[in-house]
Order: sequence, then structure tokens, then C-alpha cells
Amino acid sequence: MSIDLRERKKLKKRTISLMDDWVFKAVIGDPEDEVCLSSFFHAIDPDFRKVRLLPGEKKAGHPDDKAIRYDICGVINEKIYFDLEIQRNGNPEEQGIRIVFYLSRLLSGQRTKGKDYRELRPVRVIMITNFRFFDDPEVSSDVFYLVGEKTGRTLTKHIQVSIIELAGVERLQRIPVQDLTPLDRWRIVLKFAGDPDKAAWIQAIMAIDEGCRRAVEKMMEIPMSMIEYMWETKRLDREMMRNSEIREERERAVKKARERALKQGKDQGVLLNLVTIVLKKAKKGMRAAEIADMLEEEEARIQTILKIKEEHPDYTEEQIAMKMISESVYPATLRNKERLNEENGKFPLA
Repeated sequence: MSIDLRERKKLKKRTISLMDDWVFKAVIGDPEDEVCLSSFFHAIDPDFRKVRLLPGEKKAGHPDDKAIRYDICGVINEKIYFDLEIQRNGNPEEQGIRIVFYLSRLLSGQRTKGKDYRELRPVRVIMITNFRFFDDPEVSSDVFYLVGEKTGRTLTKHIQVSIIELAGVERLQRIPVQDLTPLDRWRIVLKFAGDPDKAAWIQAIMAIDEGCRRAVEKMMEIPMSMIEYMWETKRLDREMMRNSEIREERERAVKKARERALKQGKDQGVLLNLVTIVLKKAKKGMRAAEIADMLEEEEARIQTILKIKEEHPDYTEEQIAMKMISESVYPATLRNKERLNEENGKFPLA
């Protein structure tokens, strides 16, 4: 069956890719057609002879529920639980943490009560990344497991991670299609199926690889109505997320403003109380140093209160406190004004 990928050029804004998580799951994780899944796993490791899917996790029924949904979950050779994930964007550090979380779920989700821990099935996370994961451009896949930092000893192979990188797959164009490894053929199809500019390359792979051919055909069989529905759903999701972020930002701003207002009111109350006490002590003939020592305050602060009262004898205690607050918030501005006034032969502003 010939698939003309160029027909999709007219609908560039509606084109799809196997890198779209919903498309990937619909094609590779189809429980009624596991040809693509089996072909892909056999390309990863020829020893993966039989692969079957498990039912997906139930959706969380409450915000506090910690349930997650794997992209594709199943069993390899009836003994290894796997989670197959595809990640379009990200970075190695973030995905490393995510992988560990998936591994822990696969392992801890098994029943252990009354069992020997050696009866736990091995678990494996297979992560396909569209971003650079490996530093060496010649490396596109690797397997990880628990290994000692000093001894290099393998603690267990019950927990394994496979990373398959799609970044840089364009370099494979220099290799004849018939000389590509099965995994490299899948890497190309996952990356470029649906790309009109790579149609000839994809067609050449489809001609020699049954699994890849079936994957591309299944993707192209997805109705345009479904594609438009998913695009609209994602658009609405993004819009809701933006609205949610805007609302949260506004709530944070209101909260900060309220906190500042409360703090300012509290500070004003404390300062007003201090001004009242200082003026009473000064009226009784006490000097600034004595008042500062008695109240355990900085002498400079006491002097400021007395200086403002001396310069503005008609000021109330509230006015003195407000003047001190304004000068503490904008001290540099006030000093600049005073300096300019002095240079112009004017008195400082009150």
C-alpha cells in the first residue's frame, strides 16, 4: 500500500507525528493490533520474543490520588514488566528522576505479601527521547542498571532502563536503508513519519520493514476528524493552563500586596508607639542617648525622631512616624533632592 505523505502538506498545521503521545499510544499501544509493538521490541532486543499489553491504570478520582498513567505498559516474555514512554521535550536530569519514579511504581505495584522478594518480576522502563540524552553523538541507545560507583559491581538486574535517543537521527541518511539496524529504522520512523520532506526516506524503510510499514499506515489511517479533535482539545488545554497560570499569578500578587499592607500597618504601629514614648521621655528632659539606652534602640533613630519634632513642632506623632517611614523607603531620592536644593541655594524639602 503506497502512502503519499505529501498529501498532508496542505494541512501542515494539522499534520501528526508518532512523537505525539496520543498518536504513539494509538499506533504502538493498540491492544487489538500488537504487530507494531512486537516489531519495535524485537528491534530493541531480539530476545524480546513475546510482548503483550496490560490494561492501563485507572484515572485518579481525586486530586490527592497518586495514580499515574503510563504511555504503554505490558509484559515481555511473560516475566518482565515494562513501561514504554516517549518524550518530545525535556532534559536528562528531569527525565532521570521521572524514570526512577516509573521504575518504583512498576516494582512496588507487585504483590509481595507472603512472597520471597526474589519472586518479584523484573521491571524495565524504555524511554524514547526526542532530545539529546547522550554526550557522544555516536551513541543513540544504552541500557542502565544499578552498578556500584567504586566497585563497578552490579547490585541487581531486576531494575533496568533503556534509553533510545531520536535526536541526531538525520545523520543516518548517509547509510543505505538496507544497511540500517532494525532499531535505527524505527528511530527514523518515530522521528519523521508524517514529515512530507522525509516521505521518500520513510517509503524506502516501509518497503523492507513490515513493522515500520504497519506503524506508518496505522498513523495515516487516523481520521482527520480525530486529528482536528485532538488539536482542538490540546488548544483548549493550553488555554485553560494559561488562564490558570494567570489566575494563580494574580492570587499571588494579591497575597503579597496583602502581606505588605499588613506588615506596613504593623511597622507603622510599632513606630508610632516608639515616637509616643520618645517624645514623652524627651519632654521630661531625657537626652537621646539616655532614651536609646532605656528603650534598647539605636541612638540615631531616637535622634531622628527628636530632630523631626524640633524642625516641625506642629507635627503630630502620626506625622512624625509617616515621615520616618517615607524617608526610610526613599532615602536616596530624598538625599538627592536635598543635595540639588543646596546646590541651587534652596532649603531642603520638608
